[in-house]
Order: sequence, then C-alpha cells, then structure tokens
Amino acid sequence: MSSEDPDPFYRVRCSAETLQSGSKGFFREFSEAVTEAAGPAWISKIFGKLERDEDRIRAVFTDPKVSDTVLGTLGHVKELYRDKDAAISRGKRLEGAFYAAENYHNRALLLLSQAVLRAPINGVEKSVDGGFTLALALLARADVFLAQREYLFALKDIKLAASEGVPDSMRSQLYRKMGVCQRNIGESEKARVCLELAGRFLGPEAVIERETLLKEIDALRSPVQPEEPKPEPRTPQLTGGPNPSYPRLSRLVKIEETPTAGRHVVAAEEIHVSETLAVEPPLAACLVPENYGSHCQNCFTRLRAPVGCPTCSSVAFCGTKCRDEAMDSYHKFECKIIALLIGSGMSVLSTVAFRMITQDGLKKCLETYNREMQESTGTVAKLSKSARRRQRKKKLKENGIGGTDDEQETSGRDKSEAVVRSTHSLVTHADKRPAEDFLHRSLMAAFLVKCLQRVGFFEKPSKINEPPSGEETAIGALLLRYLQFLQFNAHEIFETRLGTEHKFRGSKQLYIGVAIYPSVALFNHDCYPAVTRYFVGKNIVIRATRPLKSGEPVAENYGPIFTKRTLSERQRSLASRYWFRCQCTACKEDWQTFKTLTNDSTRLRCPTEGCSRGLAQPRDPSKLIKCPGCQSKVSLEKRLASLRECEAKYTRGLDTMEAERPEEAVEELAKAIDEFHQIALPPHRDTHLAQIGIAACMADSGNTWTPMRMENET
Repeated sequence: MSSEDPDPFYRVRCSAETLQSGSKGFFREFSEAVTEAAGPAWISKIFGKLERDEDRIRAVFTDPKVSDTVLGTLGHVKELYRDKDAAISRGKRLEGAFYAAENYHNRALLLLSQAVLRAPINGVEKSVDGGFTLALALLARADVFLAQREYLFALKDIKLAASEGVPDSMRSQLYRKMGVCQRNIGESEKARVCLELAGRFLGPEAVIERETLLKEIDALRSPVQPEEPKPEPRTPQLTGGPNPSYPRLSRLVKIEETPTAGRHVVAAEEIHVSETLAVEPPLAACLVPENYGSHCQNCFTRLRAPVGCPTCSSVAFCGTKCRDEAMDSYHKFECKIIALLIGSGMSVLSTVAFRMITQDGLKKCLETYNREMQESTGTVAKLSKSARRRQRKKKLKENGIGGTDDEQETSGRDKSEAVVRSTHSLVTHADKRPAEDFLHRSLMAAFLVKCLQRVGFFEKPSKINEPPSGEETAIGALLLRYLQFLQFNAHEIFETRLGTEHKFRGSKQLYIGVAIYPSVALFNHDCYPAVTRYFVGKNIVIRATRPLKSGEPVAENYGPIFTKRTLSERQRSLASRYWFRCQCTACKEDWQTFKTLTNDSTRLRCPTEGCSRGLAQPRDPSKLIKCPGCQSKVSLEKRLASLRECEAKYTRGLDTMEAERPEEAVEELAKAIDEFHQIALPPHRDTHLAQIGIAACMADSGNTWTPMRMENET
C-alpha cells in the first residue's frame, strides 16, 4: 500500500492525538516548551539523525539544548491520586439508605457503591463510624441487593464486610443475612450454620429475634429452588482449531508477507460466513478514564457491585479476585499517580504503553529489551553466535544493563517470548516518522520513566532531577517503541448498548477502552471488510462476514467503510491516521455509498467455468449476451433469479433478527451471503445491509449492556 499523504497537516494532527488527547493537560505545554527550546535546526539536524530509541531517550535528558527544560519540568513529577475519605463515604451511605427506604433501589445502589469506593479500610479513620466505614457501606449495599433478590451480590458484600470486621453488635445481623443468602442460592447446610452462628451472637434479652431465627432454621427443611443465573458471554471456538504458528488464529488462515502489503493474514483454505478466525486476549489493555467508575479496571466487566483499591478511589473492580490480580501486577505502580497521568493529557494509547511496562515489572521488561536489541537489526542475525554474543554484551555494557549471556539465551524459554516476537514485527513506520514526532514521543517516554521512578518501579532509581540510569534508559526505549507501534496496531474495545424496547433497534456500540492484540494486528484494512469484530470481556473475536477463497486477503476495517464515507474521505483518513493509501477494490472502483447505492448496479458472475468476469444485469434475461472476458455467449437468467432469491433470504433473515433470535438470524444470513458471492459481485445494497445485520447478531454474543433507568426517571 502506498504511503502517499494527501493532507500532511491533518496527518500531523492525527499523529499528535495518538500521543496526547485534545488541548487539555500539562504534557502539551511541556512538549511545546521543549520544542521551542530545541529549535528546528537541532530537531532536524541533531535529534533527527539519531537511529536508536535508546539514543533518543538519552538525548532528551542529556543534550544541553533541551536537558534543562526536560529535567526542570520532570523534576516536579510527584504522586497524585484520589484518596479515601471516610466522611464522604458516610455521607453517601446515609443518602443511599434514604433512597433505599423510599424503594429507589437503583439510585440507592449507585450511592452505596460510591460509599464503598470512597471508604478507607476498617480501622484507618476511627473518628468516623468507629473505623467501620467500609463494612457499614458494604452491609448497607447488601440490604438493597437482598431487597432486589440479588442474593449472590448480597452474599459477596456480606462476606467482604465480615472479612473487614464489623462491630460486635452487628455480628448476629450479619450472619442472619448471610444465612438468608445461602438459603436462596440453594446452600441449605451453609445457611443452617450461618443462622446458628447468628443465634450465638444474640443477647439473652433478644427473645423475639431468637424465635425468628429458630423458625428460619426450621424452614430449611423445605429447600428453595434457586433461580438460574444469567449465562455469561463465552468466547467461541476457533473454526478448524488453532493455527500451529499463531495459536490465537484459526487454521483457516495463515500469515504471508509481500512488499506492498507487509505481513498480513490470508485465507489458508476456503472460508465461509460466520466462521471464527481469531480469538485473542490482549497483551495489554486500558479503559478510557471516563469508564473508570463504570467498568472493572481489570476485566472490563460493567460494574454492579464494585469494590475499590485499598489505597486510592480512582478505580473500581468487579470483585476481590480482579482487585488482587491488579494489585499484584500493574496497579501497585499506577495507584498513586493515576490523577497525574490523567491530568497530563496523555492519550489512552500512551496509557496502554505504560501498562505494558507496569504489568510486566522491571525484570521481564529488561529481558524484553535485551531480545528487542538482538532482533532489531539484520546485521546481528548475520553474525556468528559468538560474534552476536560479543556485540550484544557491548551494547548492554554501553547501556549499563547487567545480565549474563546464559540468562539472555534462556530467557527465550519464558512463554512471553512468542508474544515479544510478534510485537517486534508490528509496523512502527519509523522510516517515515518526522523528527518532531519522534521528539514528542521521546518526551512522553521520558515523562513516564520519571513516573516509574516516583512509584518505586526501579530497584536503584536515579535522582528525579538527574538523567536516567542505564536500566531507566532501556525502559524509556521500550516505552518509545511501544508508543510507535501502538499508533498503528491498537484496537478500540467496545460493548453494545442494547435498545430499551428492542434488542437491536436503538442499539449502539460504546467505546470503553483500547488494547493491543499482536495476532489480530496482522489483519490488514479493506474498505469492504471480510470480517467483523466484537469483544467478550477484553478478548477480541474475529468472524467472517463474507466468503473467501484460499490465498485471498482476510481484511478487517480500520474505521473508514465505503458504505458511509466517500473515496476522498476514506483516503484522507487512512493516509493521515495509518500512513498508507488504500488500494482495495472499493477504492479502485470508487464504489457508491449507501446514499446512492442500489441493488441494480450489482454485476453477475459469468456462468462460464473459470471466468471471473462480472456482467451487468441484463434488461431482458432471456437473451444471450457475450462475455468480454471469456468471449462466450451466456445466459444470465438463472443468475438473476438466484440473486432475487438471495434478496428474499436476506429479508427472511432480517425478519428473524427483528424477532430477536440472533443465532437463527446468523445462520440464515450467513447462507444467503455465501450464496450471493457465488453468483454476483459487490457492491450490492441488500448484501451490505445483511452484513451489518449479521455483525450485530454476532456482537450480541459478546459484551452487551441494557441501560438501567433510575426509579424517578420518566
């Protein structure tokens, strides 16, 4: 694909927005100050001549032209986060209890969840609620779940409150509620134990309460039939099983490389509509900040009963499992600087780059850096093994990084090496990147290195107002590389907001986060894509929306699709955002958008075997016409009849979708779309509408959400 750029100013703007969002935040002012101090000559003639990311990081910290500005600004990096507040938590709890008493349960849950997230762990602020703020918030929320018969959520809150500790006066009440939950989820024996424990904590004067407990214990003889829980979305199996070389991809596809298209996915054999071609968890993923309060920071599930970080109030988790996973990995480093990162104005792509570092930790990141150095130049690969070792040791020594040859050789046994190799091959367009863009990304990497220093990421950090050590420079170089390839290879994560009156009418895709999927990143773009994507949690699923023959590219869509945007609009967007000029069939033939597209312009395939020519629909189907391709006289009467039958099948499939039977609709529409491509060539209005419909039905098996209306809303 050509990299011709029709609008260089728009391209610069698009590139900047992948690094920093909008005009808010101090990073933009910082980068502009450094750019002004450096001047155009230094940027182009000195900094622009640097070829290695390590040298770029080192230059922004040590070159006299910019070092004072860089160190003077980054020396002020400090912890900044939203702390816990028992008084605010108590206020939210009391307000939530008021709405609960008025049976405004959804509004009460919202307020009580805020109380849970703002509450410090028990015993920290004893001046408020005797230090039991968190436990009291959890128990108040459990009461609302009990009122709504959501016993699993109530039980989780009660258990968490018990683990935090509650006042002695509330122990009987706690175990009684726990018993009620256990009984209603079908755990009669556990319910009996809880109710008996509740009795032990009753005082001798609580005669009525004791009689009530005995009745509840006696009622356990009649077991309750628990309600079946709503099934969670599940990732589908790869059609044909996994590809041996790329286990996140199906055997139906393979990776090829050409000078024009680079490394990309093609069909290894015939592919049919609805087949699953990729299922991949992210290498790293981040929510957009607007969703920190609505989705789990770790698994991206929409929150119903969130729990907080023990230290900050900036993020939320769906439960203790996700919270503990995050605390053991990335959040222990990000916790006390989240507000600083958001306030900087850095983009979510920059946040993903930072997450790739914080989730791996220092040791693994340095191993990654060492492998990147080994694979970064073709000259290294041509040297003998001993020569490669000597050159590698020399480079490592130059960068002040330890590690024996044996450690470097055996580090490849770590299961992450396959992932590292796959990210190493992702395009960065370093050869096309302007020097000023490199400078801004180097400054972002420098800022993030200073953030890591502040939160104890490095074992022996340099002083905050001094240039970085060798290890810190290595991490900065990794960050700079990540900031480059994420620009072109990351995917937005979305969920489908279902319509309130009908599942599909009024539905909308909501952007909730960004992730990097190394295998899926190998799918190239087409303005008429062959696949659709949806998400199950953070996992991406790729399924076919049109049939493909062996050897044909399997392309997705990067945003500009021919049905909605004109050729010039698509070319401008792709050249500016992804730095290539699209040469897909829709662009070469300048297909019409939906505004003017009809079924009548569709070409029918020549029925002669071996001929691939498309022929215009005849006015009189009974007459023979001459094919310009094979020169045969052919009848298109059967082809035209088959096309009309496809259109009728589309109508029936969309009617099934309208009846809210998405799985049946997928099956019906898939068969019809497969049949269409056997007899005709796109574009064809009804076929594209059917593909939109089948994509929506497939997405229904992924992340979906029905808005919750507050009780006093009309």
